Amino acid sequence: MNTHLEPPQVSMPSGIEQPLEPRTQQTSMEETKSLTKFTLFKSLISPSTFPHLLMLVLVCVLFFTVAQLNQEQLATYGFVGFSLAYACLAPLARSDRFAAILRYEKDPNSTLTQSLPARFKILIAPLTFATVLLFVISNIFGENGILHQVGTFLPSALGGMFVLWAIAQGRFFGVASMNAIRVPQDNENNDSRFSSASSLIMTSMLVVVMTFLVTEGLRFFVTGSSFSLWPYVFSFGVYGICVYYTRSQRQSASKSGATHAVAKKWFWATQLFITWHVLSIYRSIDSASDDALIFIEELILMIVTVFLAIWALTSKGEGSTSELFTPENALFWGVSFGYAYAGSVAMLTSVMDEIRLVLIAGHILVVITVMHSQKSMLETKIQRIDSDRNIVHSIEKLEVNKQPVVEKAVDRTTQEGQLELSTPPESEPIENESIGDPVDWNQVPETLGDDTDWDDEVELID
Repeated sequence: MNTHLEPPQVSMPSGIEQPLEPRTQQTSMEETKSLTKFTLFKSLISPSTFPHLLMLVLVCVLFFTVAQLNQEQLATYGFVGFSLAYACLAPLARSDRFAAILRYEKDPNSTLTQSLPARFKILIAPLTFATVLLFVISNIFGENGILHQVGTFLPSALGGMFVLWAIAQGRFFGVASMNAIRVPQDNENNDSRFSSASSLIMTSMLVVVMTFLVTEGLRFFVTGSSFSLWPYVFSFGVYGICVYYTRSQRQSASKSGATHAVAKKWFWATQLFITWHVLSIYRSIDSASDDALIFIEELILMIVTVFLAIWALTSKGEGSTSELFTPENALFWGVSFGYAYAGSVAMLTSVMDEIRLVLIAGHILVVITVMHSQKSMLETKIQRIDSDRNIVHSIEKLEVNKQPVVEKAVDRTTQEGQLELSTPPESEPIENESIGDPVDWNQVPETLGDDTDWDDEVELID
């Protein structure tokens, strides 16, 4: 009796025509990130790279002042030179050899005062490279340069890129916030749907709190101005548009617990960000707003934008990795973006002679970008979660037959000379059967010539 173990027989459900490609369900977006929020924040304020951020602020203030002195071309060359310098150094920062030049290595035996020269020594390479680029750009696009006619349009071109930076700011926030949302384990369909009323009420309360803290609370404690209803009108007006614009996506998300939870958190985060920019638009229009407060807010917003840009570029997000944007060079990409962003604002301000109009235009673009992301990115996320759920459910429904198939060979020859293989029923026990046919050891063995009659005459034919 020969025993053959065949591979498990898998029967697919009728709804699946072809085997699905193996794909691991993501239960937590946080597990797929190159950087977490906390580690990224630590890397940005790390003493090993903090001098780069300090130089970013000082250089931007310097060239902004130069632009206000009717030297837009020189300021443009400076912003572009420093932005390109850090963009070129960012890929090199992944190497250990260049990392030692661009990062400060802490010496435990030295005090803060003693370590200052070593801390600012890491600025030599980017400062030298940026100065060389500034000199090259000035010679090419300057008054006596080969492309001096093109150089006259560089300030306007850099200012026009403000539209790109504003859209990128909204997109970076969308990617970063969506990647930060953890997908819960509960991913079952619900015919009765999850109610979105509680989510909308909670979002409305957050909008009210955000409006009070950003506008009325700050104004009351700093300037002592009276209460105004207009900020709430602006905030809830835009909030109503967002609710109507994302209605179909939120209804689709209410079919399961996982998609409903993701949509709820996503709507909270994006709506608060939109409200912040809407209130910034209102304060820029309101003549009673203090310019110092607006400047502080825009500075904070720029820092947040750089943070979100680094996080979005280094985050794996929906399973895609980047060889160009890594945690090792994230800061340098962010600083490069900061120089370009500040240069665009400086050029627009010098051309329009009114920084408030520039800020209003930027905030409007960010609001439109995030509102569009509320719909498009949420729809993509829901489809992704539903696809993962369907794959998992299909795998769980697979019927696996692991019972071995036993074949018993019987020494019996048919008339055609073929060997028959009889398979015993599955219910019959096979454990106590012996191998081979029963043998009688007292029986005399038969010889090959026992059945032959040797007296017969055999005629041989030539």
